[in-house]
Order: sequence, then structure tokens, then C-alpha cells
Amino acid sequence: MTNVHSSGFEVVPFSDLDYDAMAVEIRYQGVPVVQLIKDNGLDACELIIPSRFSPPDPAFLLPFDAFMEALSSAKALIAELG
Repeated sequence: MTNVHSSGFEVVPFSDLDYDAMAVEIRYQGVPVVQLIKDNGLDACELIIPSRFSPPDPAFLLPFDAFMEALSSAKALIAELG
């Protein structure tokens, strides 16, 4: 259930004990950049941006339009997960 974009973004199910089947992760060039969580419902999704995953390179910039497309894919995937 992975959604890979030509832009370098990848949307994958993400699960830990707190968010089983309620989260997806967006990665850019293999680096996790954000998690979309739906524990308050699909219409109240929340983003978690874990800074510990950010690469130390200050030139690591996300292309905005491609990121918004990846967010849309993430919301669609999280809806499919149940």
C-alpha cells in the first residue's frame, strides 16, 4: 500500500502502538518528513512533523506543490486503512 510519486515523495502506512491503522507517513527522498494522524477522525486529521527525522543538511527543502499532492495521497490512503 505504498504510493510513490515521481517528485520523490512516498506515502506509506505508519504504525506504532499508539496509532495502529490510524497514521501514514510521507517521506521525501527516503527521509520521513511528516506523519498524518486520524485518531480524531478523518475530517480532523493532524500532522506531526518529527524534527528528529530531518536531515542535518540545511539545504533540504520540500517542493510545496509536490508536498501538497503527497498530503492529498496520504489522506486518501489513511481513509482506505479503515
